[in-house]
Amino acid sequence: MSQVQNGSPPKASTTPWSLRIVTLFGIPIRLHFTFLLFLVYLVVVGLQGQGSWVWPVLVITLFGCVLLHEIGHALVALQYHVRTRDITLYPIGGLALLQDRPTPKQELVIALAGPAVNLVIGGALFVVIRLQGINLAVPAAPSSSFLVDVMKANLLLAAFNLIPAFPMDGGRVLRSALAIYTDFNRATQIAAGIGQGLAFALGLAGFLSQNFVLVFIAVLVFFGAGQEASLTTARSFLEGHTVGDAMQSRYLTITHAATLDTAATMLLQGGQHEFPVLSGEEPVGLITSSEIARGLSDSDGDAYVAQYMDREIQTIGPSIALTEAFELFNQTGARTMFVMDEENLVGVLTRDSVSEFIMLEAARHHGKPRSGSAAPKMTDQ
Repeated sequence: MSQVQNGSPPKASTTPWSLRIVTLFGIPIRLHFTFLLFLVYLVVVGLQGQGSWVWPVLVITLFGCVLLHEIGHALVALQYHVRTRDITLYPIGGLALLQDRPTPKQELVIALAGPAVNLVIGGALFVVIRLQGINLAVPAAPSSSFLVDVMKANLLLAAFNLIPAFPMDGGRVLRSALAIYTDFNRATQIAAGIGQGLAFALGLAGFLSQNFVLVFIAVLVFFGAGQEASLTTARSFLEGHTVGDAMQSRYLTITHAATLDTAATMLLQGGQHEFPVLSGEEPVGLITSSEIARGLSDSDGDAYVAQYMDREIQTIGPSIALTEAFELFNQTGARTMFVMDEENLVGVLTRDSVSEFIMLEAARHHGKPRSGSAAPKMTDQ
């Protein structure tokens, strides 16, 4: 188990369905499995193109530019002591997952850093192209065409990411600029509304022109903006509360020496679906309904709970801010955390209990977000 205190780095989970390929500047770089499938597709396209190397090499180069875009975010964030958990490349772009919460002004600079990288690359290639006397309209050689395409793609990537809509960088730039003059929740709602309006217009234009790529982008932007607004609103209801306010303090525990038959009986007798496992008074793990079922299928029910319990359970203190626990759930992928007061187990915090707390707080405030919420963890798409 790992104890989480204020200001200590949490144990981060890996991005699902991704492969770590390298670590740059202390940041794990991952390829999502869909990106690997896309690379295979590019190889096939290249082989079918009568040996043409331009298309697959161009696309791979552009993803390298996307990676540099995300590294730009990460390195600028590092200047503000905002850590990046990892960078993952997808077929539709990259995602740098920040582990800490920047202020609005910091988020503004961090969000601009990615497009700035692409502008620098595009500008440098423009200078090279001009020095070589290459015709931008009709390049004579494949190598010249390659340089022109990479330059244009970087300029387009910078412009696309500056569209003022989530999940692009421009949405975060707009939100950060607004948050300097108003509260963070209001800024998010305004930016999300603008983003969804732009998405609707983009989708309509794509539909009328039968450009389904535009329609796909519009759908991505529309739901990305809505998700950002919903997530920020949810976080606002956690502001000012601690883990102790939302934890479950009445629950059943089971000893590590109990049998699975005993655990199954406890499962059927109540509405609890997971049980903290104790050795004396010390919590040593957690056993869930699925682990109980797996154990019963492997044995006659006389196996010990200790054989099937999960020993790697995140712990947290009751006085820690509930917003920090919310971030920790997102960062680690955990579903349950033990609430420890020094060496004593005083409660259990689950994703479900946090969701119920948000629901009740929303009802108390009639669904209106509380003002003054701090900036949440930022992800860049």
